[in-house]
Amino acid sequence: MDIQSLVAEFGAYYENSGQNKNRVLKMISQGAVTPKIATPMRTDETIFKLGKGVIKSIVQPFQKSWTPKHAMEVIPNEIRLYEMKVDEDVYPDEIEATWLGFLAGEDVDRKKWPLIKWMIEQYYIPQIDEDMENEVYFKGVYKAPTNGQAGEVKDSMNGLNIQLDSALENGAHYIDIGELHKDTIFDQIEAFVDGISQIYQNTKMDVCLAPEWARHYLRDKRAQGFYQKHSDKDVNLAIDFTPQSVTPLPSMAGTNAIFATPKANLIHLRKKSQNKGKFGLESSKRNVAFYCDWWEGIGFGINEAVWTNKKPSTGSGSV
Repeated sequence: MDIQSLVAEFGAYYENSGQNKNRVLKMISQGAVTPKIATPMRTDETIFKLGKGVIKSIVQPFQKSWTPKHAMEVIPNEIRLYEMKVDEDVYPDEIEATWLGFLAGEDVDRKKWPLIKWMIEQYYIPQIDEDMENEVYFKGVYKAPTNGQAGEVKDSMNGLNIQLDSALENGAHYIDIGELHKDTIFDQIEAFVDGISQIYQNTKMDVCLAPEWARHYLRDKRAQGFYQKHSDKDVNLAIDFTPQSVTPLPSMAGTNAIFATPKANLIHLRKKSQNKGKFGLESSKRNVAFYCDWWEGIGFGINEAVWTNKKPSTGSGSV
């Protein structure tokens, strides 16, 4: 725990001036949004295997001869789960002779001090969701860790961005709507949903994109005179004359990607998910270590039920 600036400003001593936890201000953290539009599944597997049943046309004109078409096929697909962890330790005695001394405790076992519970509940658990949403669910690209070195957040698993590249190579559909522009995004979104296969046109889907493009969509719609904002009830992200709606995902912030798929086809997999907010605590002399680990994955069940404006890629995973 870095308290150097605190000590430099307030001094290396504890003075009771009525301070408490409410005086340690905290910025708003980003919650997990992307999993909310997916179908949640719990599994004990580390590779979630799926099969897609496919049948070709089977009707034919009658004749006495036996002429089977052998039209049925099952095509395999899989979604991988990745193991992640949080490792931290703190020397609680460092805060006792500082302005944060009110978080110290009387117990000889430092893991029972108020400081530890406060850190985990107020900072570490919310930060897990923020890390996953901002850097992993869409933008993550798995990289095997180097032994003994802490890995980067973005290396924890393959997110949806790089999976869209793989899906395009295996049946997903590319819809060309040109380079996104704030003055044409309303028409581009309508062109995108028009490009969805006819058989899926009446299936409810989230048309997922970055929050900044969702704002441009509404502003472009307003600029074209489709509504005047008198109240929030006048504005919504529904796409006219379709069951689809624009869905801003913080995980896609800063990208120009758009994708759509039925909720049942976007699968969020979890194993040992309870550990995501449940920390183990260990005291070693006066040092306290806290840690958690879990498995998680997200992906598409059927690639052919995915539509995106991303151009087929050679595997860079960029947009």
